[in-house]
Amino acid sequence: MNLKIKEISFATITFSAVIMWGGFSAWRILFNNFAVDMFDASSVDVGVIQSVREIPGLLAFGVGALAIYFTESKIASVSIVVVGLGLILCGLSSSLLMLAGATMLMSFGFHYFEPTNSSQLLLLAENHKLGKVQGKLQSYESMAGLVGAGLIVLLTFVLDYKMIYFIIGGIVLTIGAYLSYALPSNRGKEENRKIKIKKKYTLYYILSFLRGCRRHIFTTFAIFLLVKNYDLDITVISILMFANFFITIFTSRIIGFLSDKFGEKIILVGSSFFLVFIFCGYAYVSYLPLLMFLYVIDNMLFGSSLALRSYLRKIAPTEDITGCLSFGMTANHITAVVIPIVGGILWIKFGYETTFLAGAAIVFVDMLFSLKIPKLPSQ
Repeated sequence: MNLKIKEISFATITFSAVIMWGGFSAWRILFNNFAVDMFDASSVDVGVIQSVREIPGLLAFGVGALAIYFTESKIASVSIVVVGLGLILCGLSSSLLMLAGATMLMSFGFHYFEPTNSSQLLLLAENHKLGKVQGKLQSYESMAGLVGAGLIVLLTFVLDYKMIYFIIGGIVLTIGAYLSYALPSNRGKEENRKIKIKKKYTLYYILSFLRGCRRHIFTTFAIFLLVKNYDLDITVISILMFANFFITIFTSRIIGFLSDKFGEKIILVGSSFFLVFIFCGYAYVSYLPLLMFLYVIDNMLFGSSLALRSYLRKIAPTEDITGCLSFGMTANHITAVVIPIVGGILWIKFGYETTFLAGAAIVFVDMLFSLKIPKLPSQ
């Protein structure tokens, strides 16, 4: 593949990711305050909706089947359309039930976009630059979130939640429709895709599962803790997200560089080690500024997922990548429909500390399995 084609392909992948993450970040920023302010949602209500949101992730193995018949570029662009439509329907929601349905639709688009766009990037990159190109893409995704957070901060002064959902959703849907029409095939006629679960990918699937468990605890309940227990309003939450996206613009590239230089094992083990203390901090720290700082650090460490994808690319042939990523997404979400509900019940029965301590235990197990990653050649 010549340099010009590579540049065009990376530009397309990046633009698609920017639009997707701009839309998803809008939902992420608005959701907790929208649910609490409009419907007086409890921790169990939020847990149930978050569980519903994760059902499409559990069904992400369908991406592998779709990739047999459709190219990754087509699946990714249609997924953007679905996210835009889901955001619009969130704005139209008149009940928690309708909000859950709209959120689930939006989630289908997001969870079917991620493995296909990641697959395109991994197939494009050279092994010794896997961390670099993924870090660069994540940096652009953070920029998209930064712009989205800034836009929402401004819009909350003049518009209500529903209108913000309409505006962001309409923009995402329109661009997704254009990409679906305009993007050419990104696959040669001789290329094919396979969907097989192979033993050699077992460690990848286990790590995907464990990282999913701890991620769903934190993403469901960290912001909810700040909103419910500390009464942070939508403006403060948006500013927190703004700071988070700004920092990860730089840290994503650093993590990518370190992954290429020192290997995937160091990045995955190191991130899990620090996350144990972050989860414990959310269980025991009551000083609000420190909790907000821990939230930013946690999101920064989520960028370490690029090392897991780099590990997969180095052990899997081209035809297995999309299928493995889709099954990895499913493994990541096996407990996603259970953990938010269980975490909400633990919160009510025993206090929020128990929910976050459970997350710390999961992260520790994840660290132990990360130690099993072998040293792999970069070429």
